[in-house]
Amino acid sequence: MPKWRNLFTILVFTGLFSIPLYGQNHTVTASNETVLPGANVTAAVTLDNDEGARGFSMGLAHTGGLVNLTAIEAGAVTAASNGGAGPDFEFTDVNPAGGPGGTYGVILSFGAPLDEIPVGSGNEIALFNYNCAASAEPGSVRTLDFSDALGSPPVATIISIVSGTTSASRIPIKVSGSVSVGTPAPSGLTCAISDPCAGNGSPAIGLGELSWTNGGTYDSIEVLANSSVVETLAGSATSTNYSPAGSSTVSFTVRGIRNVTTSADSNSCSLVFAPVPTPDVPTGVNCAVDQATGVTTVTWTNSAGVSSVTVTLDGVVQVTVGGGATSTDVTIGGPGSYQICVTGANQCGLPGGTACCTAVRDNFFIRNDMNQDGSSNIADPVAALNYLFGGGVLACLKSGDVNDDGSVNIADVVFSLNVIFGIPSGGSVPTVPDPAGACGPDPTPDALTCDSFNGCP
Repeated sequence: MPKWRNLFTILVFTGLFSIPLYGQNHTVTASNETVLPGANVTAAVTLDNDEGARGFSMGLAHTGGLVNLTAIEAGAVTAASNGGAGPDFEFTDVNPAGGPGGTYGVILSFGAPLDEIPVGSGNEIALFNYNCAASAEPGSVRTLDFSDALGSPPVATIISIVSGTTSASRIPIKVSGSVSVGTPAPSGLTCAISDPCAGNGSPAIGLGELSWTNGGTYDSIEVLANSSVVETLAGSATSTNYSPAGSSTVSFTVRGIRNVTTSADSNSCSLVFAPVPTPDVPTGVNCAVDQATGVTTVTWTNSAGVSSVTVTLDGVVQVTVGGGATSTDVTIGGPGSYQICVTGANQCGLPGGTACCTAVRDNFFIRNDMNQDGSSNIADPVAALNYLFGGGVLACLKSGDVNDDGSVNIADVVFSLNVIFGIPSGGSVPTVPDPAGACGPDPTPDALTCDSFNGCP
């Protein structure tokens, strides 16, 4: 742009930026910006002016080796001049003599009606675009200083105004800005409950695991839970575990620190910490006893969330099975009643409700030995008749059920007499159903009782 350089020089020295320069009624301010290594940033120059400004020129210098000036553009107010067409004259140099830095000069309009920047504060007149070196260390700073020594000839920082019919120039107050190198934030934060049975609380409320990717080299890393720092880690860390003091929903972020410069927070993730619920009571618990062996098949239906099931016999653990099991066998002892209980536990081993059933094993007895003397003879039907008609007692009603029909009546007396005396019935002498001649259980369960039987276990 040599012709613009020449025109700008002519304009400066022929009166549009007239001489002499008057009092300092204006202020130019360069903004303070933060940029990440390898990224771009724009510093704005704003004007506080007590008079309408027809044009301006400036030089903005910085120390090299950290940021590089790539372009200078009109600020919002400058670009809006002349009804949005922009200034009639605009000069930029991003590599002037005396740099690094940049020079910028503007005359809003040459012809009537002459446009001007209205009186006001914070009028954005210029944008200086920089690229930050990828190797820049977080915490590094480059000051943006207004300079009258950039360019050949040097470009002065001046504001051109018209006072009445006279063109004049103002030397503004100059407020330096800066470009600071920030710390890249960590990214890709994820969180999950790694162990629902660990962590704080009793019962435990869960242990959360966080992992992330570091955005740069850090001196340390801060972990935040619900916006408060809860842990400071070494700068190389990419994961950690956390459990709050009590049940709660926690939102996590992490941030890196380099050269006392803290990054922005990473993305967030949330976890719900709470004890794993204990299972409800099992339903449909049932005991089916094999009277001969005492093997009792226990069946049940699990509630939701069962990971294991414990079965006890009269309070003593017999077996622990997986959460998918719905039956098991338990061997009870001799005649009597036994309580078998089923309890489901959650994945943390915490028990839920318990349900039980009663397993009854009958007393062993000898059928047709109603007087319990160890043999079958005439005394037995007499004992049955005494029970039926004389107010007598049978300590084991099952022994009196000679025909095994589930009741004790006169038919059992007749059956007993036929057996004892060999009297045929229906063409043959009847046989006493088991247990006959030796102690044993009732193979056909019924409602009859056998409270005791001498000589049988």
